[in-house]
This record gives sequence, structure tokens and C-alpha cells, in this order.
Amino acid sequence: MATAKKTASPKTAAAKAEAAETPTTFEHAGVTFVVPAPLDMPLDLLEATDELEAVRLIVGEETWAEYRKTRPTIRDFQVLADLVNQAQAGSGN
Repeated sequence: MATAKKTASPKTAAAKAEAAETPTTFEHAGVTFVVPAPLDMPLDLLEATDELEAVRLIVGEETWAEYRKTRPTIRDFQVLADLVNQAQAGSGN
């Protein structure tokens, strides 16, 4: 007699998969950016009112300060925002 194999519910499986995600890293303007896994994003991100604030929160204050030292233009920021969005998509978001 075969025994039934127990499987996790889809909700449980999704939660486990999301919890196991790792950060995504990329370079832009000579700065290395790390985008945390979705569940590791700062809680303040939920209260962000614009894209600039959201990107700053996602990359962290230290990296943001390093990026600002490059004297980015609005065009440069648009590229950074796109890269952050792509990194989030790559992390399962």
C-alpha cells in the first residue's frame, strides 16, 4: 500500500519561497546597489509617497549618500529607478 505524500498548501509554499529569497546586486554610476528581498525591505517603504523616497529607502542611506556624491542628473536617477525596479522583479516581486 502506497502512503500519501504530504504537500504544503500553495499559500505555505509561496511564503517559504518568498522567505528564502536573497538580495539582488547591481552597479550604476560606479556605485554598487543592493536591493533586499521583498520581505527584507524597510517597513517605511510602505509609507513612501514618491519614487525618489522609495528608491532611497530601498538602497539604504549609506548607498544613497554614495550615489548623491556622483552628482546624478534627473536622467541618471531615472536609470537608477529602472534598475531598482528590475532588481525587485528579479527577486520575485
